[in-house]
Amino acid sequence: MKAVDLSGKRFGKLTVLKKTEQKRKGSFLWLCRCDCGNEILLERYKIERELVHSCGCSRTSSIDLTGKKIGKLTVIRKLNEKKGSNYLWLCRCDCGNEIKVPTSHLTRNNPTSSCGCSKGKKSEDISNQKFGRLLAICPTEKRLAGSVVWECVCDCGNRIEVSLNQLKSGNVKSCGCLVHEHDPKETLHYVEQTCVESLRSKEVRKDNTSGCTGVRKQKGKWIAQISFQKVRYFLGAFEKKEDAIFVRKQAEHLLHDSFVDAYDKWSRKDLEYKEKHPFKIVVSGSNIDDFEVKFSNEESDGLFIYRGMNEKESKQRKQDRCLVLAG
Repeated sequence: MKAVDLSGKRFGKLTVLKKTEQKRKGSFLWLCRCDCGNEILLERYKIERELVHSCGCSRTSSIDLTGKKIGKLTVIRKLNEKKGSNYLWLCRCDCGNEIKVPTSHLTRNNPTSSCGCSKGKKSEDISNQKFGRLLAICPTEKRLAGSVVWECVCDCGNRIEVSLNQLKSGNVKSCGCLVHEHDPKETLHYVEQTCVESLRSKEVRKDNTSGCTGVRKQKGKWIAQISFQKVRYFLGAFEKKEDAIFVRKQAEHLLHDSFVDAYDKWSRKDLEYKEKHPFKIVVSGSNIDDFEVKFSNEESDGLFIYRGMNEKESKQRKQDRCLVLAG
């Protein structure tokens, strides 16, 4: 039996316009226009059984939150943006920040009631500030490691969300387009899960409080740490900042500098040599006293061993600062 043409028929708020060539799970889709003006695609059975009566506007059209006060938030207006199936509302917090909040987050039993300033100290306002290629637009509800996530627009036009900490530290400067525009000579090299250029750089982050990467004050003591091959090593807690920095520098020289030196020697070899002798590194130990770093990149047994010093050796060899070369 020939299927009935649904074109022109009304079902709830929907008027069927035409059958399309698109399919969903084997069923042809029909283009329908809602009374609100939106157009949606539906399967025949959903239309005929009246499983869908509108584009979805019926669920939210009756809700007008404009001007409503929810905690510290005042709802300013409804935006033509969605998060999932929920429209977003522009809200202004008593602290002055403006955020976008989904309908469900404003109407639930425990609604969003501030921009996040209620959770702690007032969030820093970086609206319209530039960080590299990124322009900060407005804060979101999201948090990353306790830091407010901001909606940003890149010079290339892309929009991304970046935490305040990432912006201020300079870790994120674009939507990603900047990486692709780098000169090939400046491409980052990753070897054994380690970025060579990152180890080579001695730049200290702007938000560092000790003047030395990997050293920070916590609960009245100076903590020294170092990361290598995606592993973070705890180097100790010290009363004096100078002691923490000294141990950190020892570990840097032992792990980072020895890695870069060994890699540079290996990278100058020809391709045939590199294929026969791939660059390998093994780190054993858990602190500066028993670190042992092994590089195998030589034609013989290929074993260079760098060992950390114990406290007695450290005092005797302060000029060398960090390592004993053995093997």
